[in-house]
Amino acid sequence: MSEENNVSQPQGKSMGVAGFILSLVTLLFSSWIAVLATASIIAGGSGWLMHFWSVLAILSVVLSAMGMSKLGKTGGKKGLAIAGLVIGIVSVIYCLMLSAGISAAASVSDNYSDIVGNMNESIDALNDLNDIYGN
Repeated sequence: MSEENNVSQPQGKSMGVAGFILSLVTLLFSSWIAVLATASIIAGGSGWLMHFWSVLAILSVVLSAMGMSKLGKTGGKKGLAIAGLVIGIVSVIYCLMLSAGISAAASVSDNYSDIVGNMNESIDALNDLNDIYGN
């Protein structure tokens, strides 16, 4: 009777690899997503895309940490999981900084449009007074 080789991956390897890939993708494309979120805000929408991207970065850290934990228990190699964890943490910090910057820019833009609107109303009122009292 032949003996079958039951070579299987250690538990957690797929989670570690998924966390690594997701953290790399979130870090590499964060700037592009920030540009899209900013364009959305300029067009009158919201910056939900950047917040969603931040959640994906956090998910990459969670996946990498879970994969590293399971690989540690089953004796697998944790290299990609550790790399995913480190890149994921950097990605989370970068995404949160971009989100905060976009939110701050959006609030400044709203305040600026309010100020410009008030200035236009003041100019209209001055023009009305000029029309009433004439030169």
